[in-house]
Amino acid sequence: MYPRTLDIPEDFGVLEGELIQLFQLPAKAATDASHLGLAIVHKMDYLLTWNCTHLANAVLQKELMDYCGYPHLHVPVICTPETLIKLHL
Repeated sequence: MYPRTLDIPEDFGVLEGELIQLFQLPAKAATDASHLGLAIVHKMDYLLTWNCTHLANAVLQKELMDYCGYPHLHVPVICTPETLIKLHL
């Protein structure tokens, strides 16, 4: 398998900004919006994170599903690596 780089669309900053606003992310967690945005744009099945405050949070994921449903965007499953492992045992 080859390492793969992900293309970043020209208007990616708009999505990133909307995710920061939606999740009310502090500046120190803005990178989370980038990771989430790339998972949405590239239709990844899962986004693994240890950030249960801002991302792997059921209430915030509901808001993400509502947001992504409006413009018909892909919604990745956001969970901790531990949760994903448990699901596949």
